[in-house]
This record gives sequence, structure tokens and C-alpha cells, in this order.
Amino acid sequence: LAYVKLHSLLQTTSAPRRDEACYLLGKLETPLRRSLDSGSEAFSWLVPIVRTLMDQCYETLQLQQFLPSLPPTNGSPTFYEDFQLFCTTPEWRGFIEKHVQPTMAQFEMDTFARSHDLMSNFWNACYDAMMSSSQRREQEKAASRKLFQELVLEPAAKRCKAENARHANVLKQTNNHHSTVLKQWRSLCRLLTSPRSAWADRNPPEVRWKLSSAETYSRMRLKLVPNLNFDQHLEASALRDNLGADHLQNPAESLPLAMAKEAKVSELEDDQLAEEDLPVLDNQAEPKEQNQREKLVVSEDCELITTVAVVPGRLEVTTQHVYFYDGSSEKEETEGGYDFKRPLSHLREVHLRRYNLRRSALELFFIDQANYFLNFSGGVRNKVYSSILGLRPPNQTYFGSRSPQELLKASGLTQ
Repeated sequence: LAYVKLHSLLQTTSAPRRDEACYLLGKLETPLRRSLDSGSEAFSWLVPIVRTLMDQCYETLQLQQFLPSLPPTNGSPTFYEDFQLFCTTPEWRGFIEKHVQPTMAQFEMDTFARSHDLMSNFWNACYDAMMSSSQRREQEKAASRKLFQELVLEPAAKRCKAENARHANVLKQTNNHHSTVLKQWRSLCRLLTSPRSAWADRNPPEVRWKLSSAETYSRMRLKLVPNLNFDQHLEASALRDNLGADHLQNPAESLPLAMAKEAKVSELEDDQLAEEDLPVLDNQAEPKEQNQREKLVVSEDCELITTVAVVPGRLEVTTQHVYFYDGSSEKEETEGGYDFKRPLSHLREVHLRRYNLRRSALELFFIDQANYFLNFSGGVRNKVYSSILGLRPPNQTYFGSRSPQELLKASGLTQ
């Protein structure tokens, strides 16, 4: 009965793997050899099972290579007698000993290891089940909180942040669109109500003027353009003079004399080099050849002041170039940051400047109209200034420690 069930299982299930086929063939080979030696009828029960197994795993077991003399298993009427003779050949013995039995032993070891792992997992599960209910409850609560945070709180926070960013972006786009439309509408109104238009205003408002942003080579703005957003700042003036909002309805004819005296601003000392820095400037060596090896002259920490940001970094002045290295954390977001490298021969002017009312800044001007405003700390501004002037750039216009008034007078712009 067991042979019949095994034979029906092999016929109804899918083809076994190589290790499974070797295990079955190895287990069937021992009773097969015993029944063959004793001449019992059990051999006739085992042959159909072996035939079905070898027929299904012909390619998997590579029988064409290892058993070239194997009788045909698919429909041969004399397979029983042929296989009975084939089982006594050295070819069948060698196949069983070299290929089937090693694979069967390895399969048994793997099966034992898997069963051992299953038993270990079973006993571990039993041990975990024997833990105290309080500890399991705390672990379940912690896991539930963590799962709730991962599945609910964190996605909700991310979604809220994304929604706030989207809402802010929509508001910004709406404001920009409103400003653009309002600007176009005002421009169209000015066009239709100009003195030479069809709907010219017979009583046009007073035209206010302002300096144009266009500059000459000397950084002079010589052109006036209409100021379309003129404001007298009356409220700010009233608050500055402590007059209050009622002053706008009843303005006074003149300010008190004491208040006018308080508005006087004391003059500050001009920016210029200290006396101890003058010998350093005067004793600088003459400029060397351009093909000399580049050497570092001065290196100091500073800040690059722009219209939108204050960028910390480091200024390095060599005998041939001026370098600035951006040291801010947003350098990667700005595609290279604010680093620059300018030849010293392109330097046109260097002026002492103030930053936040402190005499701590320098402004560098180059021949291509580019300029850089640098703020220093620790009182090293004069050292950097004298070091740059000591290199004697060929295109620099002014040398020395002149004050801004002296430089303006020497430029001839006031004549």
C-alpha cells in the first residue's frame, strides 16, 4: 500500500528538485538491491516508482551523461527485465555511490539543520510566551507608539509641512501676479493720460524726479528719471520729531530752536591708516616680475557683504591674485557659493569703508566695474590694506593712506 501511495504522489505532484530526487533514489536503492538479491516480488513494486522518478528527473539528474546505458524509461515494454539486469552493472553502482549518496547525505544534513532551526524558533517562541505579561504589555505599548508615530504622526507632519510650503508658494505667486498686473495697469494709465495722449490730464500732478541707477565708469549717476513712487514720509518725520500723528493735521510753521540744536550731528573722524601702518606701506618692496612663483602675502578671515546676504569666508592675497573662499554652510545650495579669484593686475582701486558704523571694511574695485565689499574683525583691516598697496598693482589709480575727502579732491570729480 505504501508503494502505491508513493507512486501516485510522484505522478500527481510536480517534478522534485535534484536533492529531493537523489534522496528518494538513495532510500529506494537499498530495498531495491535487497529484493533483487533475494528474488522477492517487492522488486516489481519498486521498479514503477524508480521508473517514474527517473523519467521526471531525467534532465535534472543528468542521466544521459552519468547513465548512458540506462534502458528507455518512457514506454519500453521490456524495461522491467532490462532494468533488472542494469542494476547489477558497475555503471549503476558508480552512479549511486558517486552522485546519489553524497547528495542524499547533504540533503539529510540540510533537513536536520532546518528542523533544528524550526525547533529552536519553537522553543524561543515558547520562552517569549512565558515572559511576564507586564513586560509584554510595555513592549507592545512601545511598539504601538513607534508604529503610530511612523504611520500617522510623521506622515502627517510631512504632509502639513508640504501643505504649508505649497500654500506659501501659492500666496507668493498670487502676490507677484497682483503686483505685475498693478504695475502694468499703472503704466497703461500713465500712457493714456500723458500730455500727448488722447485722455491727457488738464491738471497733471507735479512730477518728482530721482537719480537713475545707471552709473558711469567713475560710479557717477548723471541721469534723472521720474519717481513714480514718491513719498514725503510725513509720518516718519513726525515720529522722529516726537510730534505725534496730530501734527499731520496741524503742522507747525517751524521747529523749536532746542529741537533743531539736538538734530546737529557731530562730525566723525575720517577713515585713514594709523601712523604705525605708514612705515609698513612705505617700506614695501618693489613689484617683481609676473612670471615669478606665486607667494602668499596675507590671509585673514572676513565677511563678503552683498545685497542679500553676509557671507563668512577667508581672503587671501598673493603676489598675483586675490582669492575669496566661501565658508558658509549654504555653499552647495548656491552652486559654488561666492568664491572668486581675481588677478591682482585687474585691481583698480582699494578704499577704506565702514560697516555698521565701524571702521572695519574694505571695498575693492576692478577694471571690469566689479567691486567687492569685505568686512574684517579684530582690527586687521589696515594690515590687509597696506599689504595690498605694498604690492603696487599696475592698474591701481591711488596709492597712500589718503582720507575719502583727499581722494575725492585728487580724483578731480568736483572740478
